[in-house]
Amino acid sequence: MNIKEQIVNQMLIFTDALVPVNEIARMPFRPKRFRYEESLACLEGIGKNIEDFYFNKFTPFAWFAYWRDYVLIDIPAFNPNTLETMLIGQVIELETARLQACLQKGDYTSFFYLVDSRIALEAYLKLFPRIPDKDKYQLFWYTFSRCNLKLEDFQPQFIHIIQDYRPGELILPHDERDYVEIYRGQVLDSPVSQGSAWTLDINTAICFSRQHQAKGCIYQGKIHQDRVVANVKYRNYKEIICFPGDVEEVEEMKFLNLADLMPDLERQGIIQQYRDFCRLIKKEYFHKSGGIHGIFHTRRVLFLTLILSWMEGLTETDRGLLCQAAIYHDIGRTNDNFDPEHGRESYKKILQYKLIKTKDEEQEILRFIIENHCISDRQARQVLKDYQVANLEHLFKLYLVFKDADGLDRIRINDLDVKQLRTHSAHKLLLVARELLEDTQGIMRKG
Repeated sequence: MNIKEQIVNQMLIFTDALVPVNEIARMPFRPKRFRYEESLACLEGIGKNIEDFYFNKFTPFAWFAYWRDYVLIDIPAFNPNTLETMLIGQVIELETARLQACLQKGDYTSFFYLVDSRIALEAYLKLFPRIPDKDKYQLFWYTFSRCNLKLEDFQPQFIHIIQDYRPGELILPHDERDYVEIYRGQVLDSPVSQGSAWTLDINTAICFSRQHQAKGCIYQGKIHQDRVVANVKYRNYKEIICFPGDVEEVEEMKFLNLADLMPDLERQGIIQQYRDFCRLIKKEYFHKSGGIHGIFHTRRVLFLTLILSWMEGLTETDRGLLCQAAIYHDIGRTNDNFDPEHGRESYKKILQYKLIKTKDEEQEILRFIIENHCISDRQARQVLKDYQVANLEHLFKLYLVFKDADGLDRIRINDLDVKQLRTHSAHKLLLVARELLEDTQGIMRKG
């Protein structure tokens, strides 16, 4: 199967941009770092064919490349010193051997994991007749997800051929009318109606809308599950592929952002409160202060706690209690895994180091939130009566606000389930959570 017959825009074929170094050698003006005659002798000495080496102007720090069959290797400069330093002969043999080993075993999954993404699609089309029919569909969409191409870059009839190899119906979350809710984040000016790549996960859409820290747009839409071309499960993106025009009820989503919030946060004294509480966060309290549950996670949860407390209309006393819960909630951790006991261990550490001094009932409020923030809401409600607090419903509301602040920062591990957010305010802060993770305004550092 010829790649030029399947790709609409021939400019997207990577290998078409490669120019043989033999042709470059005939040019009156040669690129810098190009020593053809000496390199030719070097390659002949190790048994390599000069015809497998190319000039590639599209890779700034590697203007040259080796390409033969399924092996592509970047070369920063074409001279004997670079080739020898790279041990180019050994590198070629190694890459060739491991890819050929996959092909000999019929292990196409490993092969397409190893092959360079720039030539992966071309390799797929060359190998198409050899790939078992049961694997053709899955391997194409895996390859597609690595190649930075769009559905509209392919001839429609080719996509229909691939669809014929789909092993069964796609299993997707859908409503009673069989419609799937999908999202798209983009920073380009092209109309969203032309997009073929969507996602089931709003956090992924937000992430893509913030590529290169640009301010893009986030869209929501619906598609009938019968119109979905593929569900690509790659890097936890939960990608949905569809033909442009099949997505219905597309509308731009609006979220709060830090730029809009900051004047109010300054005016309400929240920024100063954040800085004051940050001084209480000490790296010696943590098992791994630089880990995913360390100081920066704690600062983000603290900031989100302050915003949510303000948005939910909590009193100054409640806000202060939740801030203390934020700065100490993970200090009992001894690992970064699922650990439903670390809340209790955190509270033990608080008592051991005498980190908080509050009234009796306020102490119980903190104890409940910290001890139970790492278990389910249902489990937490079951033990609510064991804590000496007069207004248990108010206590549980504080607990839910804190859980949302902690939960919003799960965006750092691409594991934020929006359906698990409990407060209306938290749903408005998805973009803020992403911005805090990027910290473009230096808020975390200033703290």
